[in-house]
Amino acid sequence: MPNKIDSDRLWKITNLLVRGVIGLIYILFGIFVIFKSWFIVPLDSVYSWFLGILLILYGSFRMYRAFRTYFE
Repeated sequence: MPNKIDSDRLWKITNLLVRGVIGLIYILFGIFVIFKSWFIVPLDSVYSWFLGILLILYGSFRMYRAFRTYFE
C-alpha cells in the first residue's frame, strides 16, 4: 500500500503548481505582447513594451509569492 501524503503537503504542492502556472502564463503573455504589439487592439511600440514588461514583472512577482508560500 503506498504511503499517504498528508493533506497539508498536498495542498501546498497544488497551490504551488496552480500559482506557478498562472505566473508563467503572465510572463509568456507579456513576451507575446512585446513581440506582437497586440493586446485586444493593436498597440504602439512604446505601449506594447510598457505593458509587456509590466506583465512580466507581475508574473515574476506571482511566481515569487508562490515559492515563498510553499517554503514557509
